[in-house]
Amino acid sequence: MSNDPTPDEAQALLAQASQSASTTKAGSSWPQIAGLLTLGAASSLALPAIAFAPSRSIALPVVLVMVWIAAAVMFMMAFNRSVKRGFSKRWLLTIATWGVCWVAGMLGASIWFVGQMWFLAVACAALTLVTMLGAWVEATR
Repeated sequence: MSNDPTPDEAQALLAQASQSASTTKAGSSWPQIAGLLTLGAASSLALPAIAFAPSRSIALPVVLVMVWIAAAVMFMMAFNRSVKRGFSKRWLLTIATWGVCWVAGMLGASIWFVGQMWFLAVACAALTLVTMLGAWVEATR
């Protein structure tokens, strides 16, 4: 007696395996998506707080943004079970772009365009756009 599945049973098993694989793929990068959204929110909200904080209390917004960024990174590391194909390239591109925007925002707010609301609005919009776009791309892959 053979334990080989019939053609119909084999087809059903293949469909089940395909559905299981796509379900796994769909949920595989939610920690990175949440981390990118947290990074964008924390940095775009911290930039004006840092720019307008009195010099004696500048440490408060800096510490708070670092706490939220550290929390996002720890969350991603703790729950990172699998990633989608091409994730590392997309992640590096998003983080590098965010880093450039963050450094430009910090330098602009503290040196080049001190007290200029238009600059803060552009810098915060850039930080938000970069992280939201990165999260969107990761969610739709």
